[in-house]
Amino acid sequence: MNNYIDCHSHILFGVDDGAPSIDESMMILRRLNEIGFSEVILTPHYINAFHVNNEEKRKRFAILVSKVKEEGLPIILHLANEVRITSDLLKLIQEDEITLFHHCLFLELPFSSRIHHLERKIYELQLENIQVILVHPERYSYLTREDYQKLFSLDVLFQINYESIIGTYGSKSKKVVKYLLKNGLVSFVGTDIHHSKQLDLKKFTKIRSKMIKMIGEEEFKNISYRNMKKIIGN
Repeated sequence: MNNYIDCHSHILFGVDDGAPSIDESMMILRRLNEIGFSEVILTPHYINAFHVNNEEKRKRFAILVSKVKEEGLPIILHLANEVRITSDLLKLIQEDEITLFHHCLFLELPFSSRIHHLERKIYELQLENIQVILVHPERYSYLTREDYQKLFSLDVLFQINYESIIGTYGSKSKKVVKYLLKNGLVSFVGTDIHHSKQLDLKKFTKIRSKMIKMIGEEEFKNISYRNMKKIIGN
């Protein structure tokens, strides 16, 4: 297969803790293309340490798209943001400071501390017709199974990381991601790739095999490209 869609990546050069240069960006894209990805959504961080605004991101994005075209690499790029939750999310959106993706917000939570009134913040976004996609929910150590079920019932979509299934982020994340997959709570799976040596064909083949064994090939197709293709196609 060569139609996977990566919905979580840090490939846009020089804006966060991902690719530091356009050369590294291209190395990552070549690697993803080799694995079988046909489309990649670039989701640079927007948090205190990394908060490049949309104007600068779009300039770099245009340069990268041009480079991909020049090289003839058969991969389509999209621009979005992975946004750490904050009290002024709506203001940042209204001021065109952060990038939505077809009315979707890739939302990140703190890794070790619970956000108070999370449900209210999600509801406020939904009132503005914004679909919340919670990135790598398996990595938030304080979330319980009840939390996942509650968020799912509120129409929050979950995007897990490929490498969680092989324990890259620890045994707890591995256990949680299995629970999410087995209970049909996952809508998307992404690489969360930051550098060119993070993922290769051999590792991806192992991950794919594990996921298909757990949820079946049809559901793997849903979470690896079909569901995101629906959003891209509105």
